[in-house]
Amino acid sequence: MKLVSIIIPNYNRANLIGETLESIQNQTYSNWECIIVDDGSTDNSEEIIKEYFAQDERFSLYKRPKDYPKGANACRNIGLTKLKGEYVIFFDSDDLMLENHLEVKVKYLESDDYDFVVCKSEYFNNPDNENPMNYREINSLPITADNFITKKINWITFDPIIKKVVATAISFTEKEQSAEEYNYFCKLVLKTEKAKFVDVVVTKRRFHQGSYQVNIDSKTKFAKNQFFYFYDTYLDVKNLDISDSSREYLMMMAIFIYEKHNKYLKGIDIIGFYKNIMKEFGFVKGVKKIFQIQKRFFLKTMFSKIYI
Repeated sequence: MKLVSIIIPNYNRANLIGETLESIQNQTYSNWECIIVDDGSTDNSEEIIKEYFAQDERFSLYKRPKDYPKGANACRNIGLTKLKGEYVIFFDSDDLMLENHLEVKVKYLESDDYDFVVCKSEYFNNPDNENPMNYREINSLPITADNFITKKINWITFDPIIKKVVATAISFTEKEQSAEEYNYFCKLVLKTEKAKFVDVVVTKRRFHQGSYQVNIDSKTKFAKNQFFYFYDTYLDVKNLDISDSSREYLMMMAIFIYEKHNKYLKGIDIIGFYKNIMKEFGFVKGVKKIFQIQKRFFLKTMFSKIYI
């Protein structure tokens, strides 16, 4: 049984993390370590975590240094430097593993020469199905860089199990508060496509008002989140072994978001952004791309005024 390293960022989850850690303790696959990296909690999270560490040394607790960027993905990067296992799973401090979570993932990872395996999650407390999880066409399309980057397929943070040698060769971006997972997994599929999707639910995801996506509390935050989701990823992967269609998709989505929300995107290096557009497409094609999107929003605005 190879050691599985579970990396969990934590911030003020004293009321929830105990249930998460218990779900890990209840795993049928017992050879694991759980690395918890605290992001500067101000509640009694540390006391709760230490209670579990006292009874089970498979748990360990680290604190994000004060001079280190804040955020869940910064904590995940710290966890990647601490792990001892051969396989890696990223998990959250408020979600639950089914008892066979590790067993199923390890079984399929070792069933062939895979570098990572993706399973599924479902909500356990979201009766109105708000912000539903969308795996898109992952049941019918292969796991490839193009399919993931262009969002034909999708998964969420805690769905994959990844071989250590692959997981530690890349890192999470620490620039924004959300959507860095997409950035990380884009780099993952560009590194390897030796992967398998398993249509089995092994995670129960908690829907609550404390999640970042639920609490994007202003149009400015939302606009920046959407813009950097694609633009930061473009900047990080444009020089990797990425297809022209995937690179163009990332830039076109960034242009689309900018033109749609530009009044909320003050302070962005727009000169640098436009320079990258011209580098990507060439001057003439780049101007045409921008104009096409601007025209789309102009016509949409004009028609809405006419019919109102």
